[in-house]
Amino acid sequence: MNSEGLKQFLATVGDAVHSVNTICVGLTSVRSGTIEKPEDLTISWSSSDPATSASKARLFALRASLVFVEEALLKYLGFLKSCIFADDKLRKALSTEKAADKVIEVSKHLPNAEPYWCPMVVLLVRWRNRVVHSSNVGLTVNQKKLLIDNAQLLKDRHAGIDIDKTINNFGSGQITLKDFTTLIAITVRYVRHIDEELKPNIYTVDGFFNWLEQRDLIGAYNSVINANGEATRRRKLKAFINTEFSDISDELIERLFKHGPVRL
Repeated sequence: MNSEGLKQFLATVGDAVHSVNTICVGLTSVRSGTIEKPEDLTISWSSSDPATSASKARLFALRASLVFVEEALLKYLGFLKSCIFADDKLRKALSTEKAADKVIEVSKHLPNAEPYWCPMVVLLVRWRNRVVHSSNVGLTVNQKKLLIDNAQLLKDRHAGIDIDKTINNFGSGQITLKDFTTLIAITVRYVRHIDEELKPNIYTVDGFFNWLEQRDLIGAYNSVINANGEATRRRKLKAFINTEFSDISDELIERLFKHGPVRL
C-alpha cells in the first residue's frame, strides 16, 4: 500500500507531467503558425519566428517543471524522516542539508536499488539547481561512470535514451523532452522503491504535525481542533483526516484529539 507521502508525491509529479505534456501539445500549433492569440486574451504576444518561440517556450516549461518535481521529492523525504524513529543512521541521512547529498546518503540504505537510480535523481537535483541558482556543480566522476556503465540498460528500459547525450545536454543546459521524461520516470521509480522497502507511515503525533507543516495545513488543522463542543471537534477531525490523509489509525486520531492544536 502506498504511504501518505508517496500519494502526495505521485499527485504532484503527475500534475507537473500532465501540464508539461499539455504545453507541448499546445506549442505544436504555435510552431506550425496555425494559431493566433485570441483577442480576449489580455496579454501581449507576437512572433516573427513561431518555431523558435515554441522551442524556447518548451525549454522553459521543462526547466521550470524540474523545480516542482524536486520540491515533491524533498517533501517525500521530509515525510519519510517524520516516520523513521528506530534507525538512527537513516535519520541522520535524512537530516543531510543539501538535496543532492541527501539523495546520496539515503541511497546507501537501499541495497536493492538499481545502480543508476541514485545518479539520475542527483542529476535531476543538479539540473534544477542549474536552472534556479545557475549552479556549476555537476555529477562526480563516479556518478557519470555509473550512468555510462549502465547506458544500455537505460536505453532498453527508458525509450531508447542516450545517456551520453543527456549528460552533454546537462552541460549545455538544453534539456530535451526525452531527458525530462526519463529523469521523472526514474525519480518516480526511486521513490516507489523507498516506499516499498521502508514502508513509512505516520505513527506519532509529532510525525503527524511534521507532515501538516510539510503540506501547509497547520492553520486548517487548528481551526478544526479548536471547534466548540467535543462532538463537533471529533466529527470535524475525522472529516479533515478523511479528506486530507489516509491510513491514519483510530488510535492516532484519538491521541491527536487529546493533544489539541499544534502549538506554534
